[in-house]
Amino acid sequence: MSIFQRTDFRPEGFEDLISELVDSIRGTFAGIVVDHLEDLLAVPPRHMCLVDRHLSLTEGERDYTVDLLLFHVTQMRYIAIQVQVGRFDPALVARARYALDLVDDLVRVPTVHAPTVGVLLCTDAAADQQPGPVAITLYGDLTPAEQAELPLSLELTALIDRCLDTTDVRTADL
Repeated sequence: MSIFQRTDFRPEGFEDLISELVDSIRGTFAGIVVDHLEDLLAVPPRHMCLVDRHLSLTEGERDYTVDLLLFHVTQMRYIAIQVQVGRFDPALVARARYALDLVDDLVRVPTVHAPTVGVLLCTDAAADQQPGPVAITLYGDLTPAEQAELPLSLELTALIDRCLDTTDVRTADL
């Protein structure tokens, strides 16, 4: 056996280490997206303010995280934003809707606040769709005028594109 011969040997724990690295990279990128979302959306001209980042909600033994929770001061409603680094999966919409229900149940005061709405952002489309980011707005039964005051899907996908461009430039500089 030559010293240059290829082997399929992988040290114990190699897959776990790679998985941890991938999770760390995804978490870092999700943090970049959340930073940009906060800078873009939580500003007085948009009538939105920051409530919390990475809000953890627990029901039973399951934990749910809302990546960015905003409050729209003129509509008196919470806006929950979920960021998924990776491909879009329709099951994520159900999970995001469930997180909205948890915000309604655990945070919102029904006699004061309007129902919570939300957004699901995925950095890449499903395999059977055009490549690129996907933004699903979960605005329920809002009127067109109310929806116009909230973040638009096109605006949010453009933000993810800018984040990807920014990280590509940083990687190229290394």
